[in-house]
Amino acid sequence: MSNFPSHAQVVIIGGGVGGCSIAYHLTLLGWKNVVVLERNDLTSGSTFHSAGLVGQLRTSSNLTKMIRYSTDLYRRLHVETGRDPGWREVGSLRLASSPERLEELKRLVAVSALLAYRWN
Repeated sequence: MSNFPSHAQVVIIGGGVGGCSIAYHLTLLGWKNVVVLERNDLTSGSTFHSAGLVGQLRTSSNLTKMIRYSTDLYRRLHVETGRDPGWREVGSLRLASSPERLEELKRLVAVSALLAYRWN
């Protein structure tokens, strides 16, 4: 236990994608002594099981923007940190299993198209 600091400016409990993201962004803001506590390896829980499956269409423009920011960050993270986070961008396919799901997918595509237009 002697390798662990005796104090910290902030302690984050949980080393999943949320905890790691908070630690990353706090250090970007200049915070020092940021500690992440995790009982296993970082991102070894549910984050590990969904690695790469980051669907980029969401039901609101804010959620879609957040996912776009996240995927842009994941793409450059190895360059910024010098460490490969192990994230691999892969595709996925959404199928509409009912007329209601088809309408939902159409709405997602419309939101995505609108956001793509605003960003370009």
